[in-house]
Parts: sequence; structure tokens; C-alpha cells
Amino acid sequence: MKTQILNYWLYLYLGCIYLVPLFYILRLNNSDTRFMLRKLFFPLEYIIQVKVEKGLSYSTATRLIHILVWCVSILGLVGASIPLVMLNEPLQKHTALLVFITYYCMVAPMAYWFQPHANISTKTK
Repeated sequence: MKTQILNYWLYLYLGCIYLVPLFYILRLNNSDTRFMLRKLFFPLEYIIQVKVEKGLSYSTATRLIHILVWCVSILGLVGASIPLVMLNEPLQKHTALLVFITYYCMVAPMAYWFQPHANISTKTK
């Protein structure tokens, strides 16, 4: 029973880092169709990029922010595993979800490292 509840926790955690930002992006209904696949796979990173580009006036510091986000997102696994450790649940029972969350948190910022420099035609709308 405890294993199922903690699996639900991990699904909820995954939903918070993927589904909530995805619904936010879909609700925005903007006409920006550039990098659509990347935007749908990694919606939280897209939201971070849009906010950073607007806050830093489209400077090259956006790439540095994504590198820093990568360092912080690795700690995302800590947030997912805190209840498991607190309740003395063996991590081996949840390996698939934990590995998926880890790789998702590591690959998402990397997908935004190698993007074209922003100019008039490629700025996020």
C-alpha cells in the first residue's frame, strides 16, 4: 500500500514539472510555432526561457541561465525522493520513475543550450 501511495507521489511530482507547464503553454495560445516539438517535450524550460529572454532583453545570458537551471534541476531528484527516504521506502521499488525524472530533469535544460542566437526573426513572441 505504501509503495502505491509513493508511486502516486512520483506521478504527481512528474505532473507538476511537466503537465502543469504544458497546460500553461497551451492556455497561452501564442502563435510561436518555432521549435514546437521541443516546446511540447520540455514546457517548463520553455517558460523559463521566455521569462529570462524578456527579463534580460534577449541577451546571451539566457544560455548561462539554462546552464544554471541544469545544475539546479539535478536537485529535482532530491525533491522527488524526500518522501521515499522519510518513510524508509526502498528506492529499488521506484527505480523506473526515479530514473525517468532524473533523465528528464537533465535533458530538458540541455535541449535549450544549443539554440540559435536570438535576433529579430527568432525572438520568442
